[in-house]
Parts: sequence; C-alpha cells; structure tokens
Amino acid sequence: MAYLKELKVTFTRRRVDDDLLNRPVESPRHVYELFRDMQDEAKEKVIVLHLNPQLEVLSYEVAAIGTGRGALIEPVEIFRNAILARATTIIVVHNHPSGHCQPSVADIETADRLHALGELHQLLLQDFIIIGDGEFYSFREHSRF
Repeated sequence: MAYLKELKVTFTRRRVDDDLLNRPVESPRHVYELFRDMQDEAKEKVIVLHLNPQLEVLSYEVAAIGTGRGALIEPVEIFRNAILARATTIIVVHNHPSGHCQPSVADIETADRLHALGELHQLLLQDFIIIGDGEFYSFREHSRF
C-alpha cells in the first residue's frame, strides 16, 4: 500500500498597515514607502506581493531570507503561494543590505526569468523592486520589462 502526503496549506491573517489594504498599488514609490524599513535589514530579504486585477494586495509573504550578500530566489517559491492566493500579478521586493539599489547581474537574470515564467503562466510580474538606503530601483520604471 502506498501512502501520499496530504499538502495542507494554511493562510494566516496578519494585521497590516491600512495603507496596504483596499487600495491599489499606485506606483513603485508606493511599494517603497510601504517596505522602506527593509533598508535596515542586515540580511537580504525577498517579499512577494500578490495582487488582483485592480492591483490591490490580496496577500504578501516573505519568500526568502538570505545572507548579507544575497538570497536564493526560487521561481517555484515565488509563484506557489501567488497561485494559491489567486493572484493575477505579483510584485517582488527585496533589499540590498549594502545600501546600493542598482541591480546586480543576478538580479537582472532573476527578474528576467520571473518575468518570462509569469508570462508563460499568465501570472505577470508587475515589478521587481530593489530597496537600498533611502532609495529604490524599479525594473518597471527603468523599462526592463
């Protein structure tokens, strides 16, 4: 007799700032303002916002926590919970503990891969935002998509 593991997915509710709820994400600056505290993190952290067609936040998650020099971003980790949340688009936000917000080669490759996979699965990557000390870099604003 074979046994299968049952996948149990539990969504917990967390009280968040009212600025995040019931209004669309207006711009990359809006996302930066919501998550600017990430600039003080000693480790690279990756957050994924799950959005509906009106660009309202359905949920968000910390998808990865890395080291002071990088984080492993696996596409399956990025898209799994977005699909379960029935999101139509996502925004990936991460910090650079160095304080510089210019994208690295790894950032560009990851964003391109996530963008291509999102188009394939009709779960679009709306933006890939890097937070540095008092500044941010938006792939959408720099026409990278």
